[in-house]
Amino acid sequence: MPYDSLVLNACISELSGELTGAKVNKIHQPDDRTIIIRYYGTMGGGRLLLSAHPENGRINKCAEGRDNPAKAPLFAMVLRKWLEGARISGIESLKDERVAWLDFDARNELGDDIQLRLIIEIMGKHSNIILIDSATNIILDGIRRYGSHLSRYREVLPGKPYLPPPPMDKLPLVPANEDILAAALYELPEETLSIALRKQIKGLSPLLADNLALLAGLDPAMPVETVGEYEIGLIYRQLQLLDQRISNNDYDPIITLSGKQFRDYYAFDPPSWSQLHKQHFSSMNDAIDAFYQACEKQQSFERKKASLAKALRQNRSRLQKKIALEEADLATCEAANIYREAGDILSANLYFLRKGLSEVELPSFTEEGKTVHIKLDPAKTPQENIKYYYKRYSKAKNARHRIDEQLQSNKSQLDYLFSIEQSLEDSTDKDELAAIEKEAIAAGFYHQQLPANKKQQPTKQITLAPRQYCSQDGFTILIGRNNKQNDRLSLKQSHPDDIWLHAQKIPGSHTVIISNGKAVPQSTILEAAGYAAWFSKARGSGKTAVDYTQIANLRKPNGAVPGYVTYTDQKTVYVEPLQPPEE
Repeated sequence: MPYDSLVLNACISELSGELTGAKVNKIHQPDDRTIIIRYYGTMGGGRLLLSAHPENGRINKCAEGRDNPAKAPLFAMVLRKWLEGARISGIESLKDERVAWLDFDARNELGDDIQLRLIIEIMGKHSNIILIDSATNIILDGIRRYGSHLSRYREVLPGKPYLPPPPMDKLPLVPANEDILAAALYELPEETLSIALRKQIKGLSPLLADNLALLAGLDPAMPVETVGEYEIGLIYRQLQLLDQRISNNDYDPIITLSGKQFRDYYAFDPPSWSQLHKQHFSSMNDAIDAFYQACEKQQSFERKKASLAKALRQNRSRLQKKIALEEADLATCEAANIYREAGDILSANLYFLRKGLSEVELPSFTEEGKTVHIKLDPAKTPQENIKYYYKRYSKAKNARHRIDEQLQSNKSQLDYLFSIEQSLEDSTDKDELAAIEKEAIAAGFYHQQLPANKKQQPTKQITLAPRQYCSQDGFTILIGRNNKQNDRLSLKQSHPDDIWLHAQKIPGSHTVIISNGKAVPQSTILEAAGYAAWFSKARGSGKTAVDYTQIANLRKPNGAVPGYVTYTDQKTVYVEPLQPPEE
């Protein structure tokens, strides 16, 4: 995702005509690194997004707004004070650099005309958005403030003079002649051609450096020491052609695709992407907006998924600790028979006992010729010692029953949690995640954290269709996306003659083959079994046991958690987990 100087220039050249003369209506700051300027000009209204995000830094026109915090951040308030109602007098970028700015005709508190400049510096983790007074070059504020303790070169603080980012000691995109280019490259004889170009020439991203070499008919990985005068001439010619392309605004914005997912973008179609699936756009701003909307939605999905996964892991750890403690307590209770045996032996030998004894050795009831050592309380009578052992036996027996009930309940909860974790691992979009989150909240495994200023919104009903595939024999295979959908699919939506499959004794999705009254061939059963193994904890394993039976043989016990069923008359096949094709 190289938002390099070439992409920046493409965006700026498209925005220049639309923004010049436009009036700023409103300014928002949806997060700590992003500003959205709503404007209205001769071509209508729009939104301009400026981001100082370390990975997603950019400037582009955007189609959709963003959710805003209840209280505007300080930088947004400063921008509103100075820029709302102002007119944009121009937008430019620094040649061969990832720095751009918007100039504004505004008014101060006294109503006097002033010129302001909003600068965006796209420099990875050092990215920033800074508002300055154009006449005095004094900083009014920055989205990221820092002083001399963080940077010895400059300070970004209100009242300080603005210094541009430190200049790079590199050649311009087109050096004065081929000899200068050759001298610069030969300073790095052990580097590859691509790396040397990137290190010695301004504005070249890794992608652009690689493809400049390819366009010249050269190998980007060739060592500089093997580059001769002829190759230098080829590279120089490509730099000239690239500069002409920028001057003529000759761009062909594209996004590369992997399936339905956006993977990368650029201002033209580079040779290294010749074999990739691509989508072309008429505007660089449209391509950037489409890409980052999808990217930010995916990032939001991954953050929510990670948060839910963390909560489930914490609950899993808690349950596993409880189960370990209960199993230890249960093992202790298993010794209850020792207390009963001691009481029985003491009762049978009562005539040998007397008060004051601290221990006795008496014959065992269970093993002939063996004696049992029994401790006594010398302060108690023989009858009181016998009563003590029977009481301990009764207490341990009752405790064993309670612990066993709690242990089985916790094991059932753990199995259910494993099934939710598996559904979460398989989830791929926000609707699936929302349904799993709702299930986890209902089960008490997750508590949604809301900001103090945001109220709980009523949960909308999410109805998802199960995953659907077609077998090689033409049969429809349906796979549940979460536990509640597993219940609906297996117990309500399927016909008694349909075939139900599930990975044996491990969490996984319910899989159903729709038979339509026909005999299902073994090849379809094996294919569906592979899918069932894939959507289970066995995904990374080898051969997996998968049970299958008719829907008519399923039963759901009263009070069972979602997704839990019992079944009979099953058969078992052993298959490798099989990744299904796209739905």
